[in-house]
Formats: sequence, structure tokens, C-alpha cells
Amino acid sequence: MIWLTWRQFRTQAIATLAALAAFALLIVVTGEHLRHVYDMSDISGCAAHGGCAHPTVSTFGAHERILSALLGPALLIVPLLIGMFWGAPLLARELETGSYRLVWTQSITRTRWLVVKVAIVGLVALAVAGLASWLVSWWYAPLDKLNVNRFDPSVFTERGIVAIGYAGFAFAVGLAAGAILRRTLPAMAATFVSFIAARIIFTFWIRPHLLPAAHAAQQLGAGNAGITGSPQGVSLFATSPTIANAWVYSGTIVDNAGNAPSAGRIHALLDARCPRIASGPGLPPGSGPGKATATPSVLNALFSKCMSSLSHQLHLLVTYQPTSHYWPLQALETGIFLAAALVLIGATVWRVGRRTARKPEPANLASGPQTRQP
Repeated sequence: MIWLTWRQFRTQAIATLAALAAFALLIVVTGEHLRHVYDMSDISGCAAHGGCAHPTVSTFGAHERILSALLGPALLIVPLLIGMFWGAPLLARELETGSYRLVWTQSITRTRWLVVKVAIVGLVALAVAGLASWLVSWWYAPLDKLNVNRFDPSVFTERGIVAIGYAGFAFAVGLAAGAILRRTLPAMAATFVSFIAARIIFTFWIRPHLLPAAHAAQQLGAGNAGITGSPQGVSLFATSPTIANAWVYSGTIVDNAGNAPSAGRIHALLDARCPRIASGPGLPPGSGPGKATATPSVLNALFSKCMSSLSHQLHLLVTYQPTSHYWPLQALETGIFLAAALVLIGATVWRVGRRTARKPEPANLASGPQTRQP
């Protein structure tokens, strides 16, 4: 059975191995060049201290610009291709052509037949996804040190080990779709739609709740708060703060008791502690539609003094996932997708094992025309 599975799968395996070898060569050559630029530049030191605001960062990011834009999305496509071209045809092709009848009439049981096929092809799929993910993560490592945004959805799903979970799940979805639809092309289409839908749902509605969020208090300042003007007066608003390599959910202005102040309370505080902003020369540039009659340097100084004064009674409460939660979240997401894959595979094996093979109608061996009996 193993030999038969290899015979059926060897063309796909050889083609994939050749593509993976070419991909690895490209990654190693360009990745070494990227590391050389990083080590020879003067930005490696500031990257080690939580990120850079340096003019050479843009120059460094320009190297291998095309690969930087394509490698991440390419890794996201790998699990989908595995599900569509390995998982969906694995069973659908046998059921569509009727070749399963030959196997099921031999001494090998249906369950063993399917388990061997799934185990061999599935393990190869996981290995391919894992190796591709490792190569891409290695290539992006210098850029990730500069960007310090590892929780960004486009970064989180293109690094680490989650691609292994995605590949296993996509393969299982394709296998189940083939067992249900019994046609290769419809099974591939169903795999495409189901996998994309599952990824979107997990990213936006499940991942944020996998681990409890942490909370931190920040002093009000230009990086997390602003002042806006309106016909009713000026008001204070919170902006999303930046924490290196953390996933910030929200930032809320609260008082020392942890309660969000009312609009009237904020207006009163601004009138009391920031009178020149509330009714004086205007607002800091970019803060709102208020009148700006002072120079930018004066306005910025007024804004900083205002924030410092308000910080005695107000601060920003940040809800976020710290950088220490990165690998636990990677492991949880990978485990959930692999567990879902095992459930789908188990249900498919159970369905195929219980399915009654359609017996071919007995051939008419009599020679000559048949006459109907009245």
C-alpha cells in the first residue's frame, strides 16, 4: 500500500521538492545579502534597543524590495495550494474515476487504504509547510528587528510555526471536501472557499481571545493622545499607542480611579489646566479644526505642558498582548488548526470506512441476442 501511494504521489512530490530546493536557494542567497547590509550598516545597534528612527532604515528596507513584498504572501498561499492540489484530489479523484473499486476488492481494508494515503501525503505536506515557513522567517529576521511589529496580522501569519497548522487544516479540508463532493474540481473550489473563510474568522474573532490581555498605564503625551476643537469647545481623545513587538488592542483615557471621565469632566479639566489651548492661540498642528494662530513650536510646547498637567489626574489605560505572548499564541493557533485537521480526517476515515462500495452490475455472459419472455 505504501508503494502504491508513492507511485500515485511521486510526480507531485518530485515537482514540490524541486520547487522547494529552488526556493531555498533563492532565500539563502538573498538572505545572506540582506544580513550583510544589516551588519555593515549603523542601524543594527539601534535595532537591538527596540527599533530605529534612522534615515538609513528606508535605504535598508529598499534592498530586496520585491522579495520583501512577495515572500510573505507566497507562504500564505502554500497551505492553500496543499489543500487544493494534494488534499482535494486525494480521495475525490479515486471516487470520480471509480478506481477505488479495484482497491476495495483486494485484501486491504478501506480504512487502511485511506489512512496510509493520508499519513504519507499529510506528513509530507506538514514538512513542506514547516520548511518553507522556517526559510521565510529566517529571511525576514533583520527586517523584523527594525519594524518591531511581530503581532501585525500580516507578519504573525507569515512567520513562526502557524503555517504548519494552516497546511494540515487545508489538507484535511480538501480531503473532507473530496469525500463529500466526490468530484475533484468542486472539491478544490470548496477547499478554497472554506480555508479562506476559516482563516478570516480565526484572525479577527478568535485569535484576540486566545490569551487574556495585559494592561498598562501610560502618561499622556503626543504619542497616545490629542486635542480636537469643535463649536462646543476643545476635547481630549486617545490614539493607539505604539509598544514595540506588542499587540495593542486599545487605549482609553481614564482617571486615577480607573474610570473613563465624562466629556464635561474633560472640558472642565482642559479649561482649568490648559487655558491657553482651551481659549488661547489654538491647537497643536494636526490635532483638529481649531484655530492655529501661534507658531508650531509654541503650540507643541503648549501641548506638552498641557499633557504634563493633565497627567496628575488622567492617564492612558492600554490593553495589549505583550511580546512574551508571541510564541504561546503561535503554539495555540497551530494546535487548534491541527486539532481541527485531525477531527476532519477522523470523520472522513469513518465515513469512507462505513460506506458501502457500489457493486458493478453483473455482466451478461450469454452470447447472442436475448429474447423476452412473454
